[in-house]
Amino acid sequence: MNIEDKLQQAISLYQSGQLQQAEKTCQQILGKYPQHAGAFHLLGIIAYQIGDYRIATGLITQAIKIDSSQCVFFNSLGSALQEQGRLRESIQAFNQALKIQPQFAGAHYNKGNTLQEQGRLEESIEAYQKAIEIEPQFAGAHNNLGNALKERGKLEESIEAYQKAIEIEPQFAGAHNNLGNALKERGKLEESIEACQRAIEIQPQFAGAHYNKGNTLQEQGKLEESIEAYQKAIEIEPDYTDAHNNLGNALREQGRLEEAVEAYQQAIEIEPNYTGAHNNLGNALREQGRLEEAVEACQQAIEIEPDHADAHNNLGIILLLKGNLLQGWKEYEWRWKCSDSLSENRNFPQPPWDRTNLNDKSILIWAEQGIGDEIMFASILSTLSQMTERIIVECDIRLVPLFQHSFPQIQFFSRQNPFHPHLLDKNIDYQIPMGSLGQWFRTDEDSFKQSKQSYLTACVNRSAKIRRRYQKLADGRMLVGISWKSTGINQRRALLKSTVLEDWTSILLHKDCYFINLQYGDVKEELAQFQQQMDLMIYQDEEIDSLQNLDDFAAQVSALDLVISIDNTTVHMAGALGKQVWALLPYIPDWRWMLAREDTPWYPSMRLFRQNETRDWSGVFSQVRSELEQYMVDNVVEGGR
Repeated sequence: MNIEDKLQQAISLYQSGQLQQAEKTCQQILGKYPQHAGAFHLLGIIAYQIGDYRIATGLITQAIKIDSSQCVFFNSLGSALQEQGRLRESIQAFNQALKIQPQFAGAHYNKGNTLQEQGRLEESIEAYQKAIEIEPQFAGAHNNLGNALKERGKLEESIEAYQKAIEIEPQFAGAHNNLGNALKERGKLEESIEACQRAIEIQPQFAGAHYNKGNTLQEQGKLEESIEAYQKAIEIEPDYTDAHNNLGNALREQGRLEEAVEAYQQAIEIEPNYTGAHNNLGNALREQGRLEEAVEACQQAIEIEPDHADAHNNLGIILLLKGNLLQGWKEYEWRWKCSDSLSENRNFPQPPWDRTNLNDKSILIWAEQGIGDEIMFASILSTLSQMTERIIVECDIRLVPLFQHSFPQIQFFSRQNPFHPHLLDKNIDYQIPMGSLGQWFRTDEDSFKQSKQSYLTACVNRSAKIRRRYQKLADGRMLVGISWKSTGINQRRALLKSTVLEDWTSILLHKDCYFINLQYGDVKEELAQFQQQMDLMIYQDEEIDSLQNLDDFAAQVSALDLVISIDNTTVHMAGALGKQVWALLPYIPDWRWMLAREDTPWYPSMRLFRQNETRDWSGVFSQVRSELEQYMVDNVVEGGR
């Protein structure tokens, strides 16, 4: 057998997976021909195959020293260098391969991979396209072109590239999986699941496809199915940290907090520096009420990644909840950099205010979150007025009339897109988002004492007219407004805060109270069904749209003797108007209500009633019923009350 036949034998052994025999044959060749470039190259390929990239680089480099005319040698060297993270040298090697053979599709493809790893997406796209131009049926190049296009934000083009890869190679499981990811980002969730499922059918042990299917199912709200998908991915690949982490997210969404904590801890055990898992663990621990541990988890995430915005923001929320206002506000400022921030940065042209003296200066305050937050932070406007008379406020259009007659010295503009032209005036000296005022004006308990018990003013005539009408209907009974659910953006959080009307039965049975609906939104059917089932009536005022006309809503609330509500806009409105208001809170409430107290510095006229454990409202309503009895005794009904 001549030497070339011997080399061919080694190549055949390598291709059949018999790496040790292939290596032994190469060594035999080199024993007779120490300068055989092909044998050195194949030994390098074998070393590459078993993951010994440094040895592979040395062997392939030796082959090139012997024969520098082989484009395939440089291509192999580029791949070995890429695996070591030596990306610049890797590209040089691929370029050398292409200098020798410009039509080498594999080298263009490998160069594209390295460029993509460097983040040079446009160049990597060009490299993949060149590989495809040379070899149109190169499925791998179409697939990786799709990856680069997706990373570039060109979703439609990436989907086309994946579909082309699948058309060429229908059993290409990776392309089906990548197509599923792109379709998910495009919002085509059913098609995404179909693509991931196809990848699984082709390759049942494809952990990544099970994981991606789980992500899409979770986005659809199909939590049980998403949990099963993550668990399957973990069964296949026990150290799949992202699957453990996202399993934790799905379990947390279901309220299975203990299991969620275990999933996050498992991810951290596998990858101790997994910042996302530390941060998510902090959230789950906070929801369990394990606040000290939650703080530690967030701080651990920050220690690993000092600029991890979500961890800083979550730490801020925990600190505010604990009553550590000074430090809590500082961390809360990270909300602007969070991936899923509820606040919208409005990017006004004026410089941000940093507590600089406002004497003879003007300042723009702009809304960033919901109606309740705007009402709550408006309590600071009176304090700010003592620093300057030139205050401009952008707020929800529904609040403009109410705010304007409550703070006649301040200019109010409705929040709109594009901005109201007046708010872009660069002659306005400073701007600050409403939620950032807390860091300057609400740093400790004493700082709240500067604000008035009531700072919003309802239309007196309108309120008096409503009260007279209600008193006539009530026939001497006390006027009590109720609101029972939240419709916030975070649906899970809204559900935790919400009750159902059946929960209120013991309250609504009180014969000396006339109950009036303060629940915003269309609840007519819900009220009618409840009345039919329980024979209990809650008055629905058809003249007032509490969702759209907040000026009328304020007048309605002002007309009442008492407001009882879960944590939603209603309690903020009642508190800001200085009405007697009882807020019913979940076990772990929003940060503003802090912990283990029956009052709140934000609203002196408010009482807080708290759950003793998650999702258990029975104790709250039992306490409210008892307090209502005492309230009736303490407030003798007079003048039709």
